[in-house]
Amino acid sequence: MKQFFGKKSRSALALVIMVSLALHIVALVIFGTIKFVTEVMREETVFEAATIAPPAQAKLEYTVNIQQRNESTPPPRPPTIVVNNPSELNIPTLDIDVNVDSSSVFGRSAGGFGGGIQGVREMAITADMFGAQITATNLGVVLDVSGSAHAHLDKAIAEIDKNFPTAYMILVVGCGMSDGTRAKAGGGGKVPGLPRVVAYSRSDSEKEYNSLDRSVPAQLGKFFSKIGEKRGKEVRRYFERRDNLFSLYGGDIHAANFAFDYLLKQNVDTIYWFADFADKIDQPIIEDLTKDLRRKRVKVIAHNFLGKPVQQQVKEMTQTTGGMTIEVIPGQ
Repeated sequence: MKQFFGKKSRSALALVIMVSLALHIVALVIFGTIKFVTEVMREETVFEAATIAPPAQAKLEYTVNIQQRNESTPPPRPPTIVVNNPSELNIPTLDIDVNVDSSSVFGRSAGGFGGGIQGVREMAITADMFGAQITATNLGVVLDVSGSAHAHLDKAIAEIDKNFPTAYMILVVGCGMSDGTRAKAGGGGKVPGLPRVVAYSRSDSEKEYNSLDRSVPAQLGKFFSKIGEKRGKEVRRYFERRDNLFSLYGGDIHAANFAFDYLLKQNVDTIYWFADFADKIDQPIIEDLTKDLRRKRVKVIAHNFLGKPVQQQVKEMTQTTGGMTIEVIPGQ
C-alpha cells in the first residue's frame, strides 16, 4: 500500500478532496442565498397585495349600493317592434289610443256633403250612426237606391258623409243576392254579362244598362226629382265629385253580393248595408259570403231603413261576423 500510495499521490488526493468540499460549500451557499432571496420577495409581494386589496367592508358597501340602485331605478322597457313585412329595417311603432272626434277632423261643406279629407284611413273612427256606435278603419257602404229608399236616402248620405267621408260607397238597386245568371235587369231584359261594379263617373257609358228602369241612373233620377230641384242639384254635384263612389251595373235587384265582393277586395274592415231587406237572398250565396267575411274579419252592420226586422239570413250574417242590425227609420 505504501508503494501504491506514494507521498505525492496522497498530497494530490488531499487536494482533490479539499477542492471538492470547497465547491460543495460554495454551491450550498449560492443555493441558500437564492432560496432566501426568493422567500423574501414572495413575502413582500404577498404583503403588497394584501395592502392594495380593498377591505371586506368596502366591498360589501359597494354591493349594497348596486342593489339599491337597481331597486329604485328599473331598467327602461324596450319599445315594441311591429313588423308587417319583414325586412332589414324594423321600425318601432307606438300603440297610442286616440279618441277622434270625426266631425272636427273631416268637417262638412255648405251643402252637407264633401267637406272631408280624402284618403285618410290610418286610424279607426267611432261614430254614432242613427243611434248605433259604428267603429271602422276602412268602411264600405252598400246603399240601396231603389224606390223604397228614396224617402230616407238623403238622410243616409248625409250621415255617412259626416262620419265617414272617405268610405267606399256602392249604389245598388235592391238587396237580393244570387249568382247573377238569373237576374233580369227590369223593364227591358237581361244586361249582358255578370253584374259588376263600375266607377260612378263611368256609369254614363253603360248605355245598355242606363235606360232600364231598375238601373242606378234611372233610380237616382227619380230620387233627385223627389227631393226637389235645389237639393237634387246639391246631391248630384256631391256624387260627381265624391271619391270612392261606385255603381253596381246589372243584376236588377238580385246582385248585392257582387257589391260585397268588390268591397272585400278593397280591404274594408266594416260594411254598412242600408236596405229594406225585402228581396230574395239565395241561401248558398249568403252562406259562402258569410264565411268569406268571417275569414277576413269584416263586420256587417245591416240597417233596415223601414224600421222593420231584417231577414233571418242577414241577421245570422251580422251575428257571425261580429256586427249588428239597426232597425230604425232615419230621422225618427
